[in-house]
Amino acid sequence: MTRKFFKIILIFTLTIFGSTNFIFSQDKVRPTLQNIQLTLDVPEGFLLTDASQENDSFFFENKLMPVKFALKFYGQDKYSTQEQLLNDITKQLGASGDVEEVEWYGRKCLLMSINFVLPDQKLYSGWAMTFTCDLLNSTDKANVILLTYADSQISRDCDQYMLSILDSVFLLPEDFRRPGPITTFAFNSTKTEKIKLNIGNKEIETTVNCQAIERSKFVIEREYAVLKIYANAQNWKEAWQRYYRQIFRESYEAFDQVASDVYCALLPDAQKANFLTPQIEMIQMVLDYAQDMKYERDRASADFTAPIAAIQGAGCDCDSRSMLMCVLLEHFGIRCKLFISREYSHAVFGAAVNHAGAAIKVDNNNFVLGETTAKVDFGLIAQDQSDTDKWIPVDLP
Repeated sequence: MTRKFFKIILIFTLTIFGSTNFIFSQDKVRPTLQNIQLTLDVPEGFLLTDASQENDSFFFENKLMPVKFALKFYGQDKYSTQEQLLNDITKQLGASGDVEEVEWYGRKCLLMSINFVLPDQKLYSGWAMTFTCDLLNSTDKANVILLTYADSQISRDCDQYMLSILDSVFLLPEDFRRPGPITTFAFNSTKTEKIKLNIGNKEIETTVNCQAIERSKFVIEREYAVLKIYANAQNWKEAWQRYYRQIFRESYEAFDQVASDVYCALLPDAQKANFLTPQIEMIQMVLDYAQDMKYERDRASADFTAPIAAIQGAGCDCDSRSMLMCVLLEHFGIRCKLFISREYSHAVFGAAVNHAGAAIKVDNNNFVLGETTAKVDFGLIAQDQSDTDKWIPVDLP
């Protein structure tokens, strides 16, 4: 099962994972903005319900949740700054709210908690976020506003959902493996602390961000709140996949230094043991480490331990360990997938390597499976969990 997405080809290219395909006529493209590329990985079930004749604004609704979001694009000949854009939209809506500036990996965004009344005379509350997109093959830029809102009487209950929408923005390929603007804004400390790991009989000293565990918990709890909405929905499977994609996205960057230090420490021994395919030895060494972690579940909350917390001694279960393996091995240059199963109540990881053992084929690639909660070698899983149709692959961004 591959990741579903759609592209809207208008004045820009918009990709939203897990939704229906909408392709608009290329002849409606406005030359000044036609090279914008924007990706959103919003919660499941949103449908495009309206678009402007100029093809520069789009309106989305979701039958499962009373939350709406809108996108509006402007060339800098209209608004030269984000401040001008936000001020004008605020005036048009008669809106009020507080504005914060967000620095998202060297890019400025404006975040506003917003309240406004629509023609139906209802008060709505939510969030507005502006950001600037580069145009491909051009020095020009475009300013964008993303607005998400709900009836003010229930908006507080929808807050996690709306923040998840804002945090699902990707402007560059690098954004697929680092936190979104909301998470970055909430946790912006660069302070680090030293930790020690014991992997492959080696004591490895490395560093992690002091806010790493707290930041991961923030994302996990928010996305779990979103996931629960889809428990009995038809698209529960896609909601699960998105949930783990969001965790992987946030976790990956948290392991940048850890993975580098672990790789450098393990590679010499792996090459000695298997010069031709040292990656297999490295997978096994890291898998041994994951299998020895303290087993623990917390069913009262998200029942998922952040991988960055697991390596610092927090108890964890199969999906946390499998996510940890994916994060580390992807840093090592080994392509991975997470596999989850509702029938088996279990999770394993898969690595696209040439190795004998149990494997699941996805998009013509064999992913050899790794079991993280039983002390078995890479490539072995329980016989009673070998029905590949009962495993859901999570495509990691």
